[in-house]
Amino acid sequence: MDYGTDLYLDENRDVVFTTDGDVQLASGARLVAQDIREALSIHVGAVAWDKEAGSTLLDQLNSELDVDLTVCNELERVALADPRVDASTVVATRLENGTFRLAFAVIGELDEVQLLFDLEDLMGGLDG
Repeated sequence: MDYGTDLYLDENRDVVFTTDGDVQLASGARLVAQDIREALSIHVGAVAWDKEAGSTLLDQLNSELDVDLTVCNELERVALADPRVDASTVVATRLENGTFRLAFAVIGELDEVQLLFDLEDLMGGLDG
């Protein structure tokens, strides 16, 4: 399926250029992963033209509830909100090293996408 094309952003959210100096583009599963990573980095209500866009990860980190569970739930919620994601494949877990892993498949794509985040990343920069 064609999910469009956008500028490819690196882990620091900088535009990536090819060796020829052209702007590198993201499409397919790479674009879906990039969009989910971006959605997770924005607090709900911060985007003026789409008040539902984003996540509540910062709120989850300050919750009195089990942080691991609430962060995993929010990672999954954001992935499930994307209609390009196969809902039956979405799984978020916390790894032994404290990193969170979000795995999912994009509809029409064969390979699983895995995004990795640590708590520092979730509070201001993402690395996946």
